[in-house]
Amino acid sequence: MPEQMIYIHYDTVGNNVLSKGITNQNSKNLLKRTPNNLLLIKGGESVGTYDNHTGFPIIKGQEEVKKFLDTGIGNPSQLGAWIDFSSIDMLHQLTSVEISEILYIAHAHNYLYSPFYYKLQNNYIYLSLPNDFTKVYYRYLEEFLEQFSDSITQRMQKKVNEKKRFFQKEQIIRSFPIEKAAQFVPAFREGVCFSFRQMKMENQTYQVPLFLTEDKLSSINQLFDEKESLGMLIYDANQDKWDLKYEIE
Repeated sequence: MPEQMIYIHYDTVGNNVLSKGITNQNSKNLLKRTPNNLLLIKGGESVGTYDNHTGFPIIKGQEEVKKFLDTGIGNPSQLGAWIDFSSIDMLHQLTSVEISEILYIAHAHNYLYSPFYYKLQNNYIYLSLPNDFTKVYYRYLEEFLEQFSDSITQRMQKKVNEKKRFFQKEQIIRSFPIEKAAQFVPAFREGVCFSFRQMKMENQTYQVPLFLTEDKLSSINQLFDEKESLGMLIYDANQDKWDLKYEIE
């Protein structure tokens, strides 16, 4: 189940992140740079306005974009596939070849020459994949690290409050630090899974094991051999403190 693990593989060549289990309950944490407009490239979308030049639906203006992104809170697969763009005028300067490249991205989930277009000035390409995976091209990787940090914090807060009684106030925990998230980037390049289903708790210290999975996507729905753990993501509820330890070449 997605809520029991987080899988991440960071492709440094294409600057994209393939992930599963990254969910955010706050639309402000879904994307830090709210796009001006979106080009919906999956096909069959019932939202947006049809654009004659590209043949794709578009969502115009940040307010409408925010409403659309809100539909993906807690369920990123609802967002289909899209590319952001800065202005309608520049969108309409796309050539037929460039539009065909975008069609290829929507079909093959990969780019031909570059995922970032001068005419679009896009910061993202967002692709919903089967089995609740998402693949997102980021111009700035730190945006993903912020989403990862937020998702880790939400999951741990849920775990910490799992056994609280109905009259007890929910414990609000410290956010997982971005600088610690950045320390995982070498592991993200290999393809890793944080297994919350195998989390252990001792003396109010929660330990989430980290496993190397590479591109073996079928393995992430199984229990891992704990002897093969690369390390731990640790939260000390008594001190409201995060720590981590892992080893990867």
